[in-house]
Amino acid sequence: MISIIKSPKVNIVLDASKLDSFETCPAKFNMRHNLNKTLSVQFKSDALDKGSLAHGGLEVYYKELSKGTHYDDRMSAALMKIREMSSNVSESNLDESEVSILLAAIEQSCDFWRAEDENSLEVLAVEQPFAYELFSDDEIRIIISGKIDLLVNFRGLGGSASYEGLPIDHKTYSRESMLLRKSNQFINYCNAVGSNYLIVNRIGLQKSKSAEEKFKRLPLSYDPLYIKAWKDNLIKMILNGYLSCVADNYWPEVPSSCNKFMRLCEYYQICD
Repeated sequence: MISIIKSPKVNIVLDASKLDSFETCPAKFNMRHNLNKTLSVQFKSDALDKGSLAHGGLEVYYKELSKGTHYDDRMSAALMKIREMSSNVSESNLDESEVSILLAAIEQSCDFWRAEDENSLEVLAVEQPFAYELFSDDEIRIIISGKIDLLVNFRGLGGSASYEGLPIDHKTYSRESMLLRKSNQFINYCNAVGSNYLIVNRIGLQKSKSAEEKFKRLPLSYDPLYIKAWKDNLIKMILNGYLSCVADNYWPEVPSSCNKFMRLCEYYQICD
């Protein structure tokens, strides 16, 4: 009798950030995620820097909300966390004036949504990591991972709809821009928790706008067919594109991505 020993499956683990990076430019993906050519914090964009600080503060805020901590105390703890992160040169390169604007925006946003947060949200998880199997055959297993900013049960008041297992994603912004429903990050969150809806908690950093104008919680809907189409497309991209790059050890450049949104790719000088 001949026994056949099967080789273990190859696990491919990707998150939304890696998917975006590969779709933008395989060469960029290779630099960042395979060769680990990470750059110092001084090269981090201001938008990314502010977003990181805001997430750190809001993580503290909503964890304290889940414990029933008084508003003043959880707000103080959140702002302290942002100050602590901003003073660490390995985490932030923002100057004091930019940090002050961010602190004011976070405090104003939390105050603006205080009644809804305290009366309508049941916090289930904060900055909760996840991983699920997207695809598997005899040879490979594709696992998609991520971390959800906030997962809640929303209790509608006054006859409004309630929703369980609702993911919320925090986004700071300085300029108005279109919210793209076809975001890998957003669809990934919904697929991970089995939700057809996601809320984007937009926090405007503009000084001249009112709270109603710059603090918005925008709903996005994803029906099962929409999510299935995303999964099918993702599987094809990974099997036909990503695995080819891995097998050939060749990561093609995409020159049209060198200067996206008026920002030069951080690896441009290396590729050039």
